[in-house]
Amino acid sequence: MKENLVETLKQGLLLGTLLLLCSLTALRLAAPEEIGPVWSLFPAVLLGYMAAGCLLHLLRGLAARLDSSFFRGAAALAWCYIFLFCLFSLAHLFPRSIQVMFLTSTAVLLLLWEAEYRYLKSVAKDLNSGAAGRILLIDLEKKPVTPEEFFAVLETYCQKSSIALEYIKKDIPATVRLNGRLHTVALTESYMYGGPGWSLEIQEIL
Repeated sequence: MKENLVETLKQGLLLGTLLLLCSLTALRLAAPEEIGPVWSLFPAVLLGYMAAGCLLHLLRGLAARLDSSFFRGAAALAWCYIFLFCLFSLAHLFPRSIQVMFLTSTAVLLLLWEAEYRYLKSVAKDLNSGAAGRILLIDLEKKPVTPEEFFAVLETYCQKSSIALEYIKKDIPATVRLNGRLHTVALTESYMYGGPGWSLEIQEIL
């Protein structure tokens, strides 16, 4: 539990920093006269972005635990774009500096989410096509603490994807047969939006 909290804080701080840098850059280009008041409140603005980054990671984990089709894949992106449309519609109600920073942060966040979605969709398609030597990274909500959790994640994925699983070496990394093909399965850190995240790396042995 403590390790998961530390990971959420780390990724949330990285995401908050990225959004803040993008927002300040956009504000400097779009409304340079508004940068002064923001700098005078910089400690509060920085804390706000850090807190927002952590909250976004917590909400992302909550959506994954709900296991609902309304919060996954293309449906999740559709909700994000609806939210962005609502923000643009209400933007005129806010001061210029808040408009630029908030809308920039939202746009950057959506671009990161869409890039991650398209990447995961692409590697899943590669695995399902049975192309030899391809690598699949399965994004994990948290790092498996024990070998049993590691195997449980792999077995759940194979069950949901209707993939026949046979262990050759039950260890970390593991050697398995997936639909009769020999693979290695390892635990790795892979860069996702906002910072590194834990993934299962499945690679076919040629």
